[in-house]
Amino acid sequence: MRRLLLAAVLALPLLGPSAGHADEPIQGAMEAFVVQLEDERETLLAAKEVEPNQLVEYQLTYTNVGESKINGLTVVGPVPEGTTYVSDTANADVDAALQVSIDGGKTFEPEPVIRLETRESGEVVEKVVPPEQYTHLKWKAQDAITADGGTQFYTYRVRVK
Repeated sequence: MRRLLLAAVLALPLLGPSAGHADEPIQGAMEAFVVQLEDERETLLAAKEVEPNQLVEYQLTYTNVGESKINGLTVVGPVPEGTTYVSDTANADVDAALQVSIDGGKTFEPEPVIRLETRESGEVVEKVVPPEQYTHLKWKAQDAITADGGTQFYTYRVRVK
């Protein structure tokens, strides 16, 4: 069963910088690629349709088109419905603190996500929430995005259910 990849288009409004002022000159783009393995090498093909069990890589690029550097860029990427986040695939080309959400992007916390669970015996134990339950990823850049064309690049992968 093929599915149109509408997630990238629908997700764009959820992405964006948060650097202190609403009028800062940041341009963002999000692209989706199907990851294919050919001769033991990965290749990325523009994703238009996806099939169950395919691996999709999202690439988010932010460019500063202004004349001043911007500190503290915050980038949020959704894990689209019908997919699951693939553990340890979130990357940034700058020093950036990663946090994740398991509640639709309402709250974020560092990995691993831990919850307390009470067993029938009354014993309280820590339970690690698996990455498959993540709904969003968020990076807070530690490095400034330089003026006049400076870029920052973020990626992560999901698997289609």
